[in-house]
Amino acid sequence: MAPTVLADLALAAVTGPLVVAGVAKLITDPERLSWPVRSGPLAAPAGPRLVGLAELLAAVGVVLLPGRWAAAVACLAYACLTVAAVRTRGRRCACFGMARLASVGKAHIGTDAAGLLLAATALALPAHDGGLLWRACGAAVACGATLGVLTAVDRRQRAAQDASPRCAEQVSSVQMYVADDCPSCRSLKHLLAAGEPERLAAVTMVTVAREAELPGALHGLGVPCAVGLDGAGQQVCAPASGIGAVKALVDAITLTGTPAGGRVR
Repeated sequence: MAPTVLADLALAAVTGPLVVAGVAKLITDPERLSWPVRSGPLAAPAGPRLVGLAELLAAVGVVLLPGRWAAAVACLAYACLTVAAVRTRGRRCACFGMARLASVGKAHIGTDAAGLLLAATALALPAHDGGLLWRACGAAVACGATLGVLTAVDRRQRAAQDASPRCAEQVSSVQMYVADDCPSCRSLKHLLAAGEPERLAAVTMVTVAREAELPGALHGLGVPCAVGLDGAGQQVCAPASGIGAVKALVDAITLTGTPAGGRVR
């Protein structure tokens, strides 16, 4: 296969994830995203939209620009994504909108680094000016493949959550971990505010600056997350992570008719 065709196929492969990630961020309400950037111009709510738009523009550039320029744009895009993955390691991933993905870790960093390697390979191959049709068709295929993998991972995560056993022990109170600039945490607070006062009194909310400050058992889960406690203040059951799981844990609190201590603040 000609080097120019290899370059076009490499560029097409890295275009798919950019398109899917960009569209996902643009169509998802920022308030529903566990966005990992906590401060600066890329913080929520504007950050997800800006990053999504940049990813889409980069994808358009990779498809439409001549070979070397397209490869340079892809290199820049994936270099930025790789650095961002390294800097946000351990935080909740919002790379593809509401898809249920694990916290940013080795897999995310490795995938972005692989995209950077493909783009760098295309940049190193002989210069050429054609390939628009190859890249456009290849990008469409790559988008479909990305959506397929993303859907499979999302379903697997959902099945794992649904299959996780409910707490068989009595939950007397819940210790919840949130962050001030976490959109999902704000949504969870609104949900809990409509609950029974006695149940809310059994919830203690701890504010952390970043996920790295979470206790060992919760490290890597991202906020919001929570642990159930028995009457003696000892942890029972597995930690809960995400709006739905934390809300379910709070709903599992055994009400005794008197406030169990703690507070939502």
